[in-house]
Amino acid sequence: MNHAEIFGAVTGLIYVLLEIKQNRVMWIVGGLSALVYIFIFLDTQLYAASALQLYYFGASIYGWNVWRRQTKESAGEESKLVVELSLKRATISSIIALTGWLILWHVLLNYTQDPFPMIDSAIASMSMLATYWVANRHIEHWIIWIAADILAVYLYISQQLYATTALYFVYTFAAVAGLYHWRKFRRVLN
Repeated sequence: MNHAEIFGAVTGLIYVLLEIKQNRVMWIVGGLSALVYIFIFLDTQLYAASALQLYYFGASIYGWNVWRRQTKESAGEESKLVVELSLKRATISSIIALTGWLILWHVLLNYTQDPFPMIDSAIASMSMLATYWVANRHIEHWIIWIAADILAVYLYISQQLYATTALYFVYTFAAVAGLYHWRKFRRVLN
């Protein structure tokens, strides 16, 4: 365990705590965590996890802007709300995530030395879906996070990334708490 992994784990934990509270600063903290984890995962040959961090960094910029726009539309107040996930958005984004998982699994299996290509690609595609849904404030993202975090605990402990394993163990429980907490927020139609 090195200092970069500890920094990544701490900023990741701060991110999820801010996410539960719907504090927009989460996007900045998440972007910092993603930058650090790009290199941590490259070092352990978890290529999908590393690429996922690039996605997280871009999603942090996207999420910051979406939440800023929603705040402006709410007369400047930091709005605590949940946007209903439409069947159409859920179906299309889930099909894209499933397709992405299959493609990524194939690439990792055939063109890299990724030690766990199926799991690494599954976590990446599930996490991308969950991040897209959280950027749009869909409460269902917490369910995806719970499943992805459980898989991540297994993957990261097998790679001896102990601080990261602990982080994803905490993430699992935080996702359950987030799902419960977000049920209190005002619901709006998409």
